[in-house]
Amino acid sequence: MSSKDKYMRLPYLVVVGSHTDVGKSAVSAALCYGLGLAYHKIVQAGTPTDSDVIATLTPDTHIIPSAITLQTPTSPHRAKKLESLHYDALELPLPTHTTPETTILIETAGGLYTPIDSTHCVLDWVVYHHLPVVLVGRHYLGAINHILLSIEALKTRNIDILGLIISGARDSEAYDSEEFITQYSQMPIAHLREFDKNTLRIREDFARAARELVGELNTLCHIQELLYTH
Repeated sequence: MSSKDKYMRLPYLVVVGSHTDVGKSAVSAALCYGLGLAYHKIVQAGTPTDSDVIATLTPDTHIIPSAITLQTPTSPHRAKKLESLHYDALELPLPTHTTPETTILIETAGGLYTPIDSTHCVLDWVVYHHLPVVLVGRHYLGAINHILLSIEALKTRNIDILGLIISGARDSEAYDSEEFITQYSQMPIAHLREFDKNTLRIREDFARAARELVGELNTLCHIQELLYTH
């Protein structure tokens, strides 16, 4: 019997962002590919969908349809209003497992304080279900502030952060930023590098980048072990 047989597979892993457009979908695809996870987007607004991105990058990943699909490419709470829909985001059901041994990765919308209905934001949804998260950031002016605020918000609400991932390109300034983030937050940083977007090479280079990310996560925080719980 392997040591993993003594544990249950973590049912859900949530990917949250420090801001909008920080690479959550690319990181989600990499984690699904590298760790064998299923994928679910809790609320989707506009097209092409993030599920389309996952299907392009890692076509073997099982994609569970979104709980809510909004047609308007704007903030979920505004799209809900424009489309005259009525739902409480906290009551949106968690996706159903088809196989108990598979963890479902749930990608959220925008950043932690992105509103998902008229009274709740993404962080409220995470807290309501009390699910562990991976936090995704990207380098830009103001990123240190956004990432540290996100870490503080999650810790204050007693949410387990399984990993911090920076997505995209890094320059010399980025290394200084990451050094400060790690020193201040005491959280090591893993990376999903830029991968070739050329149609003929995208999947091959993405797969390499995904394997590199999972390798880093296993070294820094033993991500594969964290997917199992008592």
